[in-house]
Amino acid sequence: MAEVRARGVIIKQSDYGEGHRMLTVFTEEYGIVKAVSYGVKKTKSKSASSQFLCYGDFEFFKNTNKDIMTIKSIDTLDGFFSICEDIKKLALSVYLSDITYELLGMNNPDSRLLHVFLNSIYALAYKNEDVQKIKTVYELKLMCIGGYMPSIHSCASCGSGAVSAFDLLKGGMVCRQCGGKYLINMDKNLFMALQYISESEDKRMLSFNAGTDILKRLNTLTEQYISLQLDRNFPSLDYYKAMLDM
Repeated sequence: MAEVRARGVIIKQSDYGEGHRMLTVFTEEYGIVKAVSYGVKKTKSKSASSQFLCYGDFEFFKNTNKDIMTIKSIDTLDGFFSICEDIKKLALSVYLSDITYELLGMNNPDSRLLHVFLNSIYALAYKNEDVQKIKTVYELKLMCIGGYMPSIHSCASCGSGAVSAFDLLKGGMVCRQCGGKYLINMDKNLFMALQYISESEDKRMLSFNAGTDILKRLNTLTEQYISLQLDRNFPSLDYYKAMLDM
């Protein structure tokens, strides 16, 4: 049984047997991994470090014959506790974790995506940013990093530069001749927001201004784009929307 160390953030947690917890940790070195924290419910300090969104340095025992590791210790760097005190931000964080897990899968290291995820969680916890803005920016950045960057400047079907709408299924802007059934009409402001997020440096991905209407339309575009491209729906998105209506 080998010991391995990794820096990461807990993106899922669930009870496991009596007093234990199964954790899904997005690590920089190993990608998304699963690990058991034994006796976590019996030790108050250990329980706090094994919570959803805990970010820190993890020490694991790795059994070569099993995919699930065992957590030896966690040195917490940030718990993002203010998110857990806001049901809307917490619900959004669960959804962002779900789409990250769905796109990346297990054991696929992606340092860039991890940092974009952490930047989004940090913005939710500590910055005065619109939660809908954080949501739509992360959705689009996730798709761009994960190999689904939309075609922005030319038709996703024929390559023409005379684009007029966004085709959710074809994966980008399309001309009038190539448009399909999953179209979102674009105007200048919506196009500029889409272009900025897709092409901006990750550290500046939230550094733009957009009105409420543009953010609403952009949110519709990005969440439907994810659903169609990944071919699935996310119950955590439905729950987040329900929390927004409260």
